[in-house]
This record gives sequence, C-alpha cells and structure tokens, in this order.
Amino acid sequence: MSEHRYILEPYTGRNSRYTCPECGKPHEFARYIDTETGEYLADHVGRCNRVDKCGYHYTPKQYFDANGIKPERVEVYTPKLQPPPRPPSYIDAEIFNNSLRAYDKNNLVKYLFTLFPFHKVEGLVNMYRIGTSARYGGGTTVFWQIDRQDNVRAGKLIKYAENGHRIHGKQNWVHYVLKLKDFNLKQCLFGEHILKHTPGQTVGIVEAEKTAIIAAATWSEMIWLATGGAENLNKEKVKPLRGRRVILFPDCSMDGKIFDKWKQKADEFGFECSEYLEKHATNKQKADGVDIADFLIKKQSYDTATV
Repeated sequence: MSEHRYILEPYTGRNSRYTCPECGKPHEFARYIDTETGEYLADHVGRCNRVDKCGYHYTPKQYFDANGIKPERVEVYTPKLQPPPRPPSYIDAEIFNNSLRAYDKNNLVKYLFTLFPFHKVEGLVNMYRIGTSARYGGGTTVFWQIDRQDNVRAGKLIKYAENGHRIHGKQNWVHYVLKLKDFNLKQCLFGEHILKHTPGQTVGIVEAEKTAIIAAATWSEMIWLATGGAENLNKEKVKPLRGRRVILFPDCSMDGKIFDKWKQKADEFGFECSEYLEKHATNKQKADGVDIADFLIKKQSYDTATV
C-alpha cells in the first residue's frame, strides 16, 4: 500500500497528461489517482503543468469537500513543480559600445603594448571586444562575455596596474555596478563569440581572461577561451564546443588539486588536459599559482608538441 492514498499520476509519456480544464492546453494536465484502486478521481481533479501561465490545481480535498465525501484515508502527495528556467539577461548595446574606447587609459591594454606590437594588440582588443571603464578611478578593463549569437551576457570589471597585475578588491560585474533590475546572469565562456568565425579550430581553455588574450597573441594556432574562474568549468558552458578538439590548461597549484579537478572535467567532457605546467613549473611557481601565460610570455616559441 502506498504511503499516500492520492497522488498525481506519474509521467509515462504524453498519453499520461490530459487537456487542462482551465486553459485548454493538451497534454499538460496531470490527474490524481487513487493508489489503492488505481482509478482516477473526477476529470477536473489534478494540476496543470503550466505553473506560470495557468496555475490550475484542483486537489482531492477540494473535490471531497465539494461533494460531501469523507474517505477513510485522505493522504495526498503533490510533488512541487519547478518553474521554467528564466532566460538570460543581456547588456544593452549602448552600454557595451560606449566601453569600446579609451584604450590609451586602459591599464591592461597598456601592459599588452609592452609585450606585443601595436597591430597585434589592436587585433586582440577587437577580437575579444575588450572594454574600458571609468570605475575604480579609470583605466579599468571590461571583459565582456558574448555568446555565439553576439548577445552580451555579462561584463566583468577588473582593475589592473600598469605592470599587468590585478589590483585586489577592484573587481565587479557591470550589471551590479549599474544596478540593472532583475538581471538574470547566465554566463558563457569569455571569447565564445569567436567560435562562429573559426569552425574546426582547436580550442584552448584557461581560467583567466587575461591569460586567454596573451595565449591568443603567442599561440595563434588555437582559439583561446576563458572560464573566468577555476570553478566555472561546467557542462552548460562547454555545449558550444561540441565536435571540437579542446585542450584544458589548468593553473598551477602546490597540491595539484586544480589540475586534478580540471582533468576530471576533461574526462567528463571528452577533452584533453595539458600536463605542461605540472611537469615544468617549479615548486615556487606552483605555490604562486602561475598559469600558461607566464610561460608563454617568457617563451613565445612554446613547443606545441608538449601539450
């Protein structure tokens, strides 16, 4: 005997869902059944799956009360309906376009000019659509997350010193700073918009946006994307990479935990995971958490065969 006398009929296909008596939508109405007899209650006793657009829910108790019925057992189990996922919010085009300037003040861009020729930096700025913000006293970099449809899903503000090092405590999201109401942040990989222009090219994934940009300047045979954080490598973000050869480049860590975590992700998604840093980084470099960009800056003739 079931713990509950009345339950919504379990889903076994479209034929186990009926036309809602309220909104008239077919195959959306779940009826209550009696677990002791296996029979349905009245046709209108049940719940519409369209919780936001309809919300109809007529319970066994309401049915019994309305008809003067007093059953011996009235235990009812009603699983909670999960609302449909909200679509991602997007940054307004005017906000985005207004950031694509003032590169002579952008500290990260100025740092890139110390490493690479003008034309190469200009190409990187245009390719990744790097922005500039007056936040934190000016010269702050905006890393825009743009999906394959060229929707600007988010912007991450990071202030760098002119030596390319991040300034602690000076980081935020554009939508938070601008106080955009009801903004639904659904991130994508930094650089995702580049994929549609580079079909078939191998993709390298790193953690930091700055690392992806430097890697793109020094190892242009690959497309470089960034997760924006060690914990941000997930199934949803890597969907656009189906059918590609993908190599992960985890940052160093003294205990190797970051490598181990990304290696597990690589195995899960069918990607490769570079062991170069694990094999070549010194203990001090591992303790400092260096990434592939630190090696590429010093050795631009990096041997791809070691990946």
